Amino acid sequence: MAIPGRRVQEVKTGKDRGKELDCEKKGAFLARRKKHSTLTAGVYYPKPEAIEADYWGVFVDNTPYILLVPDEERSAREKAERLAESANFRTLLEATLTACERIEAKPVEGSAVDWGAPLTVISASRSGDVETGTREIGEVRAILMPGCHQAVADTLCIDDTLATVIDSKFPQVSNFDDLPELSERDVKMSLGNLEARKHPRGGH
Repeated sequence: MAIPGRRVQEVKTGKDRGKELDCEKKGAFLARRKKHSTLTAGVYYPKPEAIEADYWGVFVDNTPYILLVPDEERSAREKAERLAESANFRTLLEATLTACERIEAKPVEGSAVDWGAPLTVISASRSGDVETGTREIGEVRAILMPGCHQAVADTLCIDDTLATVIDSKFPQVSNFDDLPELSERDVKMSLGNLEARKHPRGGH
């Protein structure tokens, strides 16, 4: 029974400390994958030509979810169709509690997009580039519409199956554990930028 006026000190069990270590380990592992990926997610500031362009997009329950941009080897239509048909993409949406009864690829006119709303861009970068969370690095590969879960953008950058659809040049790595370890500074910078992207420019 607690004594009135006396603060009860929280005691962490070994299980609690184990959870904290698991979270730190998982965070470091994701940071490594993001660091060595050739895709980067960040806040998108569209240029006039982007607003006037036409796209192919993946629609989720008749609402545009992500716009695809062609690269040297694959058209935007092919990317959109492959992503819409991907079981991994549906699983990702379900994991983020996104209603997704119907997923399909359709053409999208740039004039129909709300470019004034917060958008997330996935762009091609060199493996090892550290994302800034403020400007896209390299060539645009995909644009996620407002309301898309941040975890979807991050997963599209590191998942072998989905990232290969987004960027045909995404490197195939059989085991990320074989990649060089990141320094503590790299891990903190990558995780810090991940947090910054949740609240761009003072965000919501």
